[in-house]
Amino acid sequence: MWGKIKTILILLIFLIFLNCSSEIKEEVIKIGKITSTSTQFSVEDLISIGFKKNKTYKVDELPKALSAYFGFIKFNEPARDGKTKKVIEYELRFYNSHDDAIQYGTDYAQERVGSEAKLKKTHNPRWKEGLKDARLCIGDQFNTWKNSADCGQPKFNEFYVYGNLIVLCEGRTIDEATENCEIITSRLKLSKR
Repeated sequence: MWGKIKTILILLIFLIFLNCSSEIKEEVIKIGKITSTSTQFSVEDLISIGFKKNKTYKVDELPKALSAYFGFIKFNEPARDGKTKKVIEYELRFYNSHDDAIQYGTDYAQERVGSEAKLKKTHNPRWKEGLKDARLCIGDQFNTWKNSADCGQPKFNEFYVYGNLIVLCEGRTIDEATENCEIITSRLKLSKR
């Protein structure tokens, strides 16, 4: 009898320890892919929620865009490899209004995401700025001795329009990219409460 109680107590202590040691996931508020808001976002709003700006793009050939940036957010949770911190890259495009973002920006964003993305100049994308940053290089997984890579894979597999902001989100799949879009838009929404 005492042996069974001892085993149960050890299991309970182990389960409590596991629950206490696991990291707390941040709150994610799901919004639609296209969501209107009265808030006028700027790059400073994104920096305040952890966005690190790597590059500022020229927007001369991106109709009605006010500015565009490439960067990342580093999270306090492990990456897939379990050794480093999770880092997600984003491309941000700012417009004067939500209507401008939809009317002038969604077609251009669509050219840069998913399996039909126009990621090389030979694909004739309408906006060529930042094409290299939108590509992901994947090596030959079946032939490790061969040093080859396909650098035409899309880094961004989804985009969201949130107010006057279009955010292109990194992810190997649409589901992963959608989750990454929801993380950044959720942080924005929570910061404006």
